[in-house]
Amino acid sequence: MVFEGGFVRPAPQLEPSAAQPRQPPCRNRAFRNATERRSGTVALQRVLRASHAAKSGACDESDVVARQFAAAALRVALEVLDGRRSPLQLRPLADTGVIAALRTVADRGQVPGRGLGGATLTRVDVIMAGSRAAEVCAGYDRGTRHFALAARIVRGRSGWRLTAFRVF
Repeated sequence: MVFEGGFVRPAPQLEPSAAQPRQPPCRNRAFRNATERRSGTVALQRVLRASHAAKSGACDESDVVARQFAAAALRVALEVLDGRRSPLQLRPLADTGVIAALRTVADRGQVPGRGLGGATLTRVDVIMAGSRAAEVCAGYDRGTRHFALAARIVRGRSGWRLTAFRVF
């Protein structure tokens, strides 16, 4: 049974029998067949389409303003953590608790990867949690490493304010 090159021929592929039920396809795999994708009632499909359209549709003006504020406030906060700005320069943008926390983290040297260089904001995602609040997650680079941060912004009388901030 040894063939050329000293290798054994592979076993032939057998078709599944009635004793061996066929395994369902992996749930993580995207279905290519349109009939497999269409499941549920027409009403359910309508609701799903509407929810996807709401998520991916055009942002209204407050979403854009929230994103712009978040990017600006996070840049200033990262500069405070790097020691390039005074924490007092965050007063128009952040609550006093956030400013105190940033000052403490920077003074104690607990900034993740601070020795790798200055922080550069690379990505900002804003998820509206209501008409007056938004959750922010962002990424920033220090040297060759990538880090993350999370924040919360709230809109008040004077505009948006940074009310929570966490670096990872």
